Amino acid sequence: MRPTLPLVALLVGLGFTGLQCAYADVPPPHTADGPVLDHPPPAATPRIELVDDGTQALPTFDQGGRRYVLGQMGQRYQVRIVNPTSSRIEAVVSVDGLDAVDGHPANLNKRGYIVPAYGEVTIDGFRTSLDTVAAFRFSSVRDSYAARTRHARNVGVVGVAFFGERPPPVVHYESRPLHRASPAADDAEQAPPPPSPAAAPSKSASGAAEAARPGLGTQFGETRESRVVETSFVRATTSPTALSELRYDDREGLLSRGIQLDPPARDPRDAENELRDTAQAFPGSRFAQPPP
Repeated sequence: MRPTLPLVALLVGLGFTGLQCAYADVPPPHTADGPVLDHPPPAATPRIELVDDGTQALPTFDQGGRRYVLGQMGQRYQVRIVNPTSSRIEAVVSVDGLDAVDGHPANLNKRGYIVPAYGEVTIDGFRTSLDTVAAFRFSSVRDSYAARTRHARNVGVVGVAFFGERPPPVVHYESRPLHRASPAADDAEQAPPPPSPAAAPSKSASGAAEAARPGLGTQFGETRESRVVETSFVRATTSPTALSELRYDDREGLLSRGIQLDPPARDPRDAENELRDTAQAFPGSRFAQPPP
């Protein structure tokens, strides 16, 4: 239990004098940098969101521990990645189970985008070169890029895997004798491990089944200018530090899940109930006043 500090109050008037004690929590200790918290704030983690042409976030709803985004047929969208940490990160982006850089089935060994510390990056399409992308657009499942490349199984989900960066090695200098017994042993470099093999393409459902599927997919849209440069990045670990997913669908698809898209109808008594809920038992008048 937090220690308490007695606070003395004097009550006067109406012919009564006496002392009453009230109690208040002791304020947290302060330092030159501010108050000392009992528990540190939660660590900031990278996040993703789907935004429209105007970079406004698309309507997003939470249900069952998942996030669902409301899309519209033909609407262009972008994947915005926000990095609130003090170090740059690598973000491997997957759309409908396809890697956003090479268009093949996504896996964690693929290269990603570098997001600067306290910065953000917007991915606006499947990359077709260092200068252009094919825009992300909502489409039918049949017309989606995944279905047209025979990988429609994972239509409807956007995922990002985040990797931290390995810090640069600390260099130590030491004096060595002029004659060494085995210089080759001291200067040998360790070869990097071989890359893991890429995942084999998955088989999709038949074209007829894809044409019958309701809901939205992501189209291989029109060519748009989007310039990037290649750079180096050494991952701190082989496993991502975090995974983030967004699932999307049209209005009918979200409604079928029981997601409430529209605000409930307002009851005529709501205004009266709000007034009653905010009514004060002691509004401050000292004596009764006659009605007007």
